[in-house]
Amino acid sequence: MELRKSKEIIDNDGKTLRGYAILFDTESRTIFEHGRTFKEVIKRGAFDINPTEDHDVKLYFNHDTSMPLARQKGGSLRLFEDAKGIRFEADLPDTTLANDIRELMVAGVLTGEMSFGFRANKDKWEGTNKRTVEEGKLYEISVVVDAAYPETHSQLRSIMSEINNKRIKLLRRRLK
Repeated sequence: MELRKSKEIIDNDGKTLRGYAILFDTESRTIFEHGRTFKEVIKRGAFDINPTEDHDVKLYFNHDTSMPLARQKGGSLRLFEDAKGIRFEADLPDTTLANDIRELMVAGVLTGEMSFGFRANKDKWEGTNKRTVEEGKLYEISVVVDAAYPETHSQLRSIMSEINNKRIKLLRRRLK
């Protein structure tokens, strides 16, 4: 399984995480993997995001399967494909992990970055340093610290006002 990281932010009741986990036709940062250094692009339609009886996509923290946050089966994770990419919406549980993630976002420790784990079934290489994923299987998306696709974003509802209030307080302290 391959892992890719991308950028995230925050949105309104604090319980729903939403945004883009994957952007189509957008070049990644440099990836170091399998003895190669390359940049990567995900083509539109590369992943079937519809859950099946034997497969559903999950939302984790840092790709850690022992830190689940949501999943398609059961409906707490919803994926949507549009011209821009794969958008998601996740209802976060009232757990220590989800509450910690919310607090880390408010504090700015987690800046809103996302990642995804997949297996490429069909890809195309331009030389040895540019890969285009044309078809694959998406296994998971993750809230992470660093991103391979920095333009991707997501938001937690309602926390934006908390973040802004903390930033204002910090600025006022610095100005005194």
